[in-house]
Amino acid sequence: MLSDNYTSFIYVVNGESIQESPKKIFLTDEVYLIIDKNLKMIWIWAGDKSRLFHRYIASSWAGKLKSKKKFYNFDYELVKQGREPEDFLIIYDEINDGRFDLKYPGESRKFMVKGKKINPKNITMQKEKKLNGSQKSRISKIIAEINEMQAHIKYSMDHIKKRLDEIEKIVE
Repeated sequence: MLSDNYTSFIYVVNGESIQESPKKIFLTDEVYLIIDKNLKMIWIWAGDKSRLFHRYIASSWAGKLKSKKKFYNFDYELVKQGREPEDFLIIYDEINDGRFDLKYPGESRKFMVKGKKINPKNITMQKEKKLNGSQKSRISKIIAEINEMQAHIKYSMDHIKKRLDEIEKIVE
């Protein structure tokens, strides 16, 4: 279950107004406004069965919200169900995973390890100096070690989440 503080950054369109902290999120016939403090973005998520009128109302409310001091200079973007951009999918996963430990949508970005897949066969130096076989082998070994560390971190984060879920069940 998401914290009250977390859901205070989520609104659902209700007629011509919006309601803060909806009980259910991502219903296919609804439109939601989700405040992303880190990216200074107001996401307007529209379910694939939502009404065009509700999307219009959500855009209007996003304009009103961003004129308030709390959300001044925020941008807003319409996101349709099934076509969510990568930045939004982080929030989508937080909500679907019930991240009650987070204070606001998008906070989990702080804990993410960003990495790129590197093909050791294509590694060259800035001056187009080709690497010899032992250098490429050494780099491949380092990359494998880093990938293993990332896997351990992911495992640890998943384990922590399971333990927190267990605590929540005990507390209920």
